[in-house]
Amino acid sequence: MIKANTILILLMMSFSSMAFSYTNSSEQETADKNTRDSLKQYVGEYVLEETGMIIDIYTKVNDTKLFLFVDGQPEYELVATGEHKFSFEVSDDYKIEFKNPENGVFNELVATQPEGTYTAIRNGELKIYDLTTIDKKLMSKGFSGVILVAQNDSIIFNKAYGKKNSQENGLNDINTVFDICSITKQFTAAGILKLSMQNKVAVNDKISKYFEGVPDDKKNITIHQLLTHSSGLTDGIGDDYDAITEEKFLKKVFRSKLISPVGEQFNYSNMGYSLLGLIIEKVSGMDYETYLNETIFKPSKMYHTGYVIPDWKTNEVANGFLDGTEAKKPNEENWSEKGPYLNLKGNGGLLTRASDLLLWSQAIQDQTVLDEVTTDKYLYPHFEFNDLYTHYGYGWGIENNDSENKLVVHGGASNLFASDLWIYPNKGITIIILSNTQEEYVYSIARRFSDFLLAK
Repeated sequence: MIKANTILILLMMSFSSMAFSYTNSSEQETADKNTRDSLKQYVGEYVLEETGMIIDIYTKVNDTKLFLFVDGQPEYELVATGEHKFSFEVSDDYKIEFKNPENGVFNELVATQPEGTYTAIRNGELKIYDLTTIDKKLMSKGFSGVILVAQNDSIIFNKAYGKKNSQENGLNDINTVFDICSITKQFTAAGILKLSMQNKVAVNDKISKYFEGVPDDKKNITIHQLLTHSSGLTDGIGDDYDAITEEKFLKKVFRSKLISPVGEQFNYSNMGYSLLGLIIEKVSGMDYETYLNETIFKPSKMYHTGYVIPDWKTNEVANGFLDGTEAKKPNEENWSEKGPYLNLKGNGGLLTRASDLLLWSQAIQDQTVLDEVTTDKYLYPHFEFNDLYTHYGYGWGIENNDSENKLVVHGGASNLFASDLWIYPNKGITIIILSNTQEEYVYSIARRFSDFLLAK
C-alpha cells in the first residue's frame, strides 16, 4: 500500500555496482572486501532525538550493500553519490550524508528531504516524554488525525487533531473514519483463520485447490505463504482504483513473474492478499466484505468498519490531504457497488475509526473471534526477515516474541493516509494512530507512547 512518493524512496542501484566494475574474480574479491570495510564505518543505530525516531543503517549481500530502515517503512538501499554521501532512487530530493567520524565510525547522519534537514546521532539519547508533552509536540507539528491509547480496560489518551475536510467546521473528531490501508491485511488473515477453525481451509492448502489454470511456477504456493508474504509474488499488477474483473486479475497474477523462489524470501505482496480475499469468497460463498462483517466485525461490535456496508454519514469519512490539497474521500474513488476492485480488495482500503480498532484489539486478546489455538497461530512469528519487522505472522509484524514486551504491529500507508496499530498483548497496551496525511513522523508517534508506557 505504500506509494512511490511516500517518505523515503527505494533505489535499486547498489553501492557496489556504482563503485566497482571488476570482472576478474580475485580483483572482485578485493573490491568486495574494500566495499565491506568502507561500509562498516556507517553501520549503526542513529537517533533523531527531536522525534524519537530510530534510523538503522546496516549492510547486506556479504556486507557489500548499504541499507536504511525506519520503523513503519520497508528497508531502503542506499547508493553512493559522493564522499560519505548517498541518495535514494527516483528523486535527488532524498539524501543521506554521514558526518563527524571518530575511531573508525561516523557519529552523525544528516537526512535531507523536501520537508527539511534532520540530524540523527549515533546511539543518541531517546527522550521519554509524558502524555502532555507528546500532545504539545503533535500540535506543534500540525498532526492531522486521531490517536487512541489504551491499557487494559482504560483509555488513557484519545484525541483528534487537524481537519478531515475543507468544509466549515470540518475538523477531525474522535469518531472520524479513516482509510487504514494495509492494516486491512490482518482482517483478511483473520478471515482465513476463521475458515480454518471450521475446517473449511487449511493454511497448507495450495492455491491450485481454489483456482483453475495456475501455472507450474505458482501451483505449489500455499495459503501460509500468501499470509506471510513468502509466495514469491510481486507487490501488485495495477493501480488501487483500476476497474478489473476477477478473470482479468487472475490472468495477470498468473502471468506475472515470480521475484523469488516460492517459500524462500519475504516479498511484500498486496496481490497475494487479494488472492486470499478471493479464497474467502469461494469457500464462504459470501462477498469478502459481507463475510468479514458477519464473522469478524459484528462479533467484535465493530459497527463502523468496512467498505460499503456501514451507512457512512456524509461528513464521517475523512478526506486525504496531499501537500495541503484535499483529495476525494476513499469511498468516492473508482469503487464498484461492493467496494474496491481486486487491486485493493483484501489487501487494503478498509475504512474504520480508532474506537473500532480498539474493539478489535480487545477481541483478539479476549479471543472473541478466534479461539486460543488459532489466535496463537495468528500472532506467531512464522517468517523471519529482519527488514520491516523482525518476523511476520499472519497479517502482523511480530517483535520481541519471547519477552514480556512482545509487540504485534502493522502499519498502513498510501499517498494520502497513514496508520499504525501496535498491541502489546502481555501488557494489555493498544496504540492506534490514524492520519489523513502521509508524513514521515507519523510512524514515530506510536513509539513515543510506547516508550512512555513501558517505562512506567
